[in-house]
Amino acid sequence: MKKKLVIIGAGPAGLPVASQVRKETKDIEITVLSDRNYFSYSPCGIPFVVSGMIKSFDNLIMRTPKHYEDMAISIKTNTRVTGIDTEKQVVITNKDNYPYDILVIATGVKPFVPNIPGIDLEGIYFMYSLEEAIEVERALKNSNTITIVGGGAIGLEMAYAFKKRNKDVIVIERSPHIMGSILDPDMSLIVEEYLISMGITFLKDTQVIEFEGEKGKVTTVITNEGKIKTDMVLVSVGVRPNVEMVVESGIERGVTGGLITDSCLRVRKNGIFLPNVFACGNCIEVIDGVTFRPTLSALGSTAVRQALTVAENILGTNTVYTPIVSPGVSIIGELEIGAVGVNSKRAIQNGIFPRESMAKGLTRARYFPKGEIITVKILVDKNFRLIGSQIISKEGVKGRIDSMSFMISRGVTAHQLSLIETSYVPPISSVIDPLTIAARKLIGITRDKFTLPDSMDNTT
Repeated sequence: MKKKLVIIGAGPAGLPVASQVRKETKDIEITVLSDRNYFSYSPCGIPFVVSGMIKSFDNLIMRTPKHYEDMAISIKTNTRVTGIDTEKQVVITNKDNYPYDILVIATGVKPFVPNIPGIDLEGIYFMYSLEEAIEVERALKNSNTITIVGGGAIGLEMAYAFKKRNKDVIVIERSPHIMGSILDPDMSLIVEEYLISMGITFLKDTQVIEFEGEKGKVTTVITNEGKIKTDMVLVSVGVRPNVEMVVESGIERGVTGGLITDSCLRVRKNGIFLPNVFACGNCIEVIDGVTFRPTLSALGSTAVRQALTVAENILGTNTVYTPIVSPGVSIIGELEIGAVGVNSKRAIQNGIFPRESMAKGLTRARYFPKGEIITVKILVDKNFRLIGSQIISKEGVKGRIDSMSFMISRGVTAHQLSLIETSYVPPISSVIDPLTIAARKLIGITRDKFTLPDSMDNTT
């Protein structure tokens, strides 16, 4: 008799587990449970559909239901899990019960809903799913002024998207700086100035007190600084692991709110790691590769890596998931904004008092057309071990962030970074990479300051 694999969640963690296991064996019966109608889509692409860069939400669908049918993977949509009985090895849903031999929990995250009066008014969105994104697209037709609560990466990606649709956009951020979870103030200012130049309004150090409406629909945002008339509100103030139902079954969560797992991503119940129950994706707690303390990661790339680890362990390979440094890049308009490791605030919160260095350079040789300014920042601990980096430009960010991810995870020092050989070709690089310059400045080899070339041709 075939073993039964049940996966709760059809997102960027759950589906890769199913696909990877099926690619290796036909001897396991695979069932995926999803409480949504849409699955196998790219949520990262939603802002680009809203902005008009991508034609339709249909383009975000990565795999059709028939694809999974052909792979003999059964996906049950609109199926809400109400309980897990690990003793009887059965998953209970609103439609049926599903016995399992192996269970994978990949329930992802849910948006944080602040306790603000009026938060349930029509016209207030969180856009955590494709279904809600489609609702937002419909509502845009009758909306001129859009207020975004939260100045994080997702909120700002949507702010730019709405602006591209010729809407008046206001961003409310309760802290003094936008993107404060990944960027230091000096780097976040680059993003803010760019978006202001696009016509987006920022209200920082501003707290939302209440939402008011007429006939059940939001019309006004009340803040500690005054009232704002609005047609639509997007609340983007973070996410939380979607694990309440799982925890009710006795499976344990950690200090971050994510599920506790061992290094093979098996969950813990009553102090014992269950040999046949795994968890992966944004619902679990992981170890930070800089602080070596528990943390959460809401990155799709992290979820996929964890999914592959789980699949390999299901198939009998003793694969370990290592600590993470969470490299990420956001695209906001023309800007590429990358960060990896910790920023200064997080370092200090974890007892690390960083030294930092910033450098500017060009993405191409000075004489080559379409070159862009690139700003890099690196952070080190007292032993000059690399612990974080932030990079902003209109090109060339991802490769450098990925390189820094490798170096941070391997304990490379600023001294070693300053000596690393880098390639050079005029159309895509400068002779000395800005990361090298930042490292040299940090260890005191150079104090060179960046100066713009006499002319910078970005038009040809």
